[in-house]
Amino acid sequence: MTASFASFERRRLGRCRLLTELLRRRLPSGGGWSHKGTQFGTEPTALALLALRSGSIVTKEGVAPLMARQGPDGLWSAVGDAMGVSFWATALAVNTLSTLGAEPATYADSVDALIHSRPMEASWLVSLKFRLLDRHVQFDPRKFGWPWVPGTVSWVGPTAMALIALERAKRRGLGGGGELSRRLRLGTEMLIDRACLGGGWNAGNAVVYGTPLRPHVDTTALALLALRPLYHLPIVRNSLKWLLGNAECPSAYSLAWMILAADVYKDVGINVAPAINSARDRLAALVEDPRTIEDTSTLALAALALGLDAISNPFEVEG
Repeated sequence: MTASFASFERRRLGRCRLLTELLRRRLPSGGGWSHKGTQFGTEPTALALLALRSGSIVTKEGVAPLMARQGPDGLWSAVGDAMGVSFWATALAVNTLSTLGAEPATYADSVDALIHSRPMEASWLVSLKFRLLDRHVQFDPRKFGWPWVPGTVSWVGPTAMALIALERAKRRGLGGGGELSRRLRLGTEMLIDRACLGGGWNAGNAVVYGTPLRPHVDTTALALLALRPLYHLPIVRNSLKWLLGNAECPSAYSLAWMILAADVYKDVGINVAPAINSARDRLAALVEDPRTIEDTSTLALAALALGLDAISNPFEVEG
């Protein structure tokens, strides 16, 4: 048995174990998934549905747990029912529904809600404060994306996922018009503005109190997924180089995001594929016993990252 075939088999078997564990963790009566325990979580449910998908079209029953938690304003909370809006959770849910081929009308309001949402720095008064008075954080507030929750400033994670979700929804005929284009442009500009000096992304800002911050693997991966069409920019190329150099990341959650991001760049250079293979082998080892992985989102992401030979990447926006 060759080393490459052995790696393939280890990943395949690892993915099968992960999917079996995901099915075991499903909440009673097909009620979705929890991060841990019995409380519904939008993120683990959206990611589990992506990991378990067998085709491009999903039945109404398949997405019922996700749709049941959609608020009247089209937005989702992170956990439970009526626990407050989460733009990260909403963007994940929209991307999942769009990827699975759900009827666009079922999440059209969600797309519109994302398009018309505004972070705190979009206010002219707050923007002026950041530009003229508060220089502890160094970013351009005129370039804004999405916050985690209403009434706060933009962050990298929800901005990247919102860009991915809106690009996919746009291709399904939703959210047409100038405001969608404006939000996509502003969100993209925000990510580029917040990049760390040598490449990569921290959670929110690149410099705080005059100190450059170090990138994080998961947020760098998310930003790179959203910025795939802009690979020609030096900051995107440098960020990919930084990400590929962190295949030894000890976090299965972050490593899975790294693999999913690197996968959409596999055609840009010969060094990408070896880094992906190395990272996937490491991930397979980290999740060898799925029962020891407490967070269901990590299980689902790992299954997605290990299953890219068999399924399409649900976070790829180019092509």
